[in-house]
Amino acid sequence: MTLFKNIFIVLLLLLICNFKSQITTAKIDSLQTTVFSKLLKNGELYKIVLLETKLRKECQRLNYENGEIRGCLNLANVLILMKKDKESLQMLEMAEKELKGKKEYALEAYMYFVYGKNYNSLGLHEQAIKCFDTAFVLAHKIKDRKEKEKRLYSIYDWKRNSFEYLGLMDSVYSNERKCMKSPTPMLFITIAERHFKLNNIDSAEFYINKANELLTTRQIPIEGKANVLRAFGKLNIEKKNYNKALNYLFSSLNITSKAQLGKGTLESYKLIAEAYNGLNFPEQESEYLAKYSALNDSLQREENVGINMVIKRMHKEQADKEKRYSSVLLYVILSIVFLGSIIVYFVFKFSRSRERIKDAMINEKVKESENLKRKLTTTYEELIMLAKRSDPSFMIKFRDSHSDFYDCLISKYPDLNPNDLRLCAFLKLDLSNKQISDYDHISIRTAESKKYRLRKKLKLSRDIDLYKWIQNF
Repeated sequence: MTLFKNIFIVLLLLLICNFKSQITTAKIDSLQTTVFSKLLKNGELYKIVLLETKLRKECQRLNYENGEIRGCLNLANVLILMKKDKESLQMLEMAEKELKGKKEYALEAYMYFVYGKNYNSLGLHEQAIKCFDTAFVLAHKIKDRKEKEKRLYSIYDWKRNSFEYLGLMDSVYSNERKCMKSPTPMLFITIAERHFKLNNIDSAEFYINKANELLTTRQIPIEGKANVLRAFGKLNIEKKNYNKALNYLFSSLNITSKAQLGKGTLESYKLIAEAYNGLNFPEQESEYLAKYSALNDSLQREENVGINMVIKRMHKEQADKEKRYSSVLLYVILSIVFLGSIIVYFVFKFSRSRERIKDAMINEKVKESENLKRKLTTTYEELIMLAKRSDPSFMIKFRDSHSDFYDCLISKYPDLNPNDLRLCAFLKLDLSNKQISDYDHISIRTAESKKYRLRKKLKLSRDIDLYKWIQNF
């Protein structure tokens, strides 16, 4: 059966290469859905990249916009698995530009879903959930029932993942119940992970076995098999069956390495090192810890590039929003001034004795204009209010108003994560420990601990005042 599938895929690829003059939009649709799904299940991500790149050229030749958009989205989806966050975001932006003004609900739902996956991969879970919510609304407008249900299930599954990272367990359980209608191995593995943390090894094993059963009863992507093998590896480490654990982990590693699934490979490296530690093989443990460290650094660099792209995108969206707001505000001010001038004119014309009223009105309008302008420049107060409300746009506004400080900081210290940058912003605004704890909803002791960890990342000695250092940076 597998041989037949491979032959089928090869023939279809040959069809693209050798019969371009005969290819139609219907054939492109089939290749971008059926063949794409088969290649994805087999973990042949590189073949997908080649296939979609060729198809996009054909779509351009045929002026088939929907096919070109779907190609961008398929590529973006696959590039997330390959941990190519920057390239994935670029594909999404191209698709978003082409979709503007169209009412292609299926493609729009797919686009926001992939945006959500990308943000989830970057650890931006609040932004991911917003994208999934938008995809959810659009998915309900899809006419094809089967496609709608498939998209909605995918949204539930990924929202569950983001909610778990945020610790919103009620939302996690709600989405898990919806996912149980058509579970994936990763759903059961996630539940097993929770039992590992509680040291409920038997319960964890129960759910890993349920994940394994899906491999034999359903057509699961090769990534799912790698996840199950890795879960069995972790289970056997917990049981101290280290040699058995290594067999599972190397099998999983073989799959993720071939499919270029960087995150899965990273997790395998860490568990393999742990198993060798259990066997008291320090050389092998060091080897895989080194591999883990090198790959983790590489993925972190990719992730930082992706996060910066997202921040720039959010900054642009915020700037556009403020520009629209400023335009409306200017129109309102001009309207007020214009109407005021008319009123003053008629008052002056019909009654010179009411000159003082006219002057008062003019002064009042001028004062209103000055107050409005003053409000637009009170950046510090705005930042404090955004921080108090834990508003996501706080960092966007801070970067806009302190661009030299922010750009210099991330340039010199690229390893700083979003939480570190937020703490630096608080310190730049000269907030006290009490204010930091209030705005981040943490204890003062936790705020002090975060400052201590930040000091270590910045490599500052104890005799340097962190506040003064930040202010003078």
